[in-house]
Amino acid sequence: MSFRQNAVYVKRTDTLREAARLMRQARLSCLPVMGDGSVVGIITERDMVEAVARGVRPSEAHVAEYTNDGSVTVSIDEDSSMAATKMLAIGCRHLPVLDAGKLVGMVSMRDIFLAAVRAEAEAVLVR
Repeated sequence: MSFRQNAVYVKRTDTLREAARLMRQARLSCLPVMGDGSVVGIITERDMVEAVARGVRPSEAHVAEYTNDGSVTVSIDEDSSMAATKMLAIGCRHLPVLDAGKLVGMVSMRDIFLAAVRAEAEAVLVR
C-alpha cells in the first residue's frame, strides 16, 4: 500500500494553533491525534476551519475538542482496496497506518487513487 510515511502527529492536549503550525510545516491536511501512546483520532483542516468559524480561539482550544474518532485504522499489511473500503464505509478521506500497533504514517484517498492510476499505466505499458 502506498502511503505517506511520517510520524507527524499532535497530542490531545495540543492547541489548534499548534496543530495548524504542524500541518503547514509538514504540508499535510490532517494529523493523527495521539493519546496514551496510541492513535485516538484525526484532526483535519476542515475541523479547524469549522472551529474558527464558530469563534473558537486557536491558541486556547485543544485538539481533543475537535478530534474525529480514530478507532478505524489500517495496518501496513493491508492493501489499498481494504483501506479504500474502510474509508468509504465511514465516510472519511484519511486513515492512520499502523505497524504492529505503532503509527507509521497516513493514507489518503488521493494516495490510493494515484497508486491505482500508476498500476493501470504499468499494465497498459506491459501489454
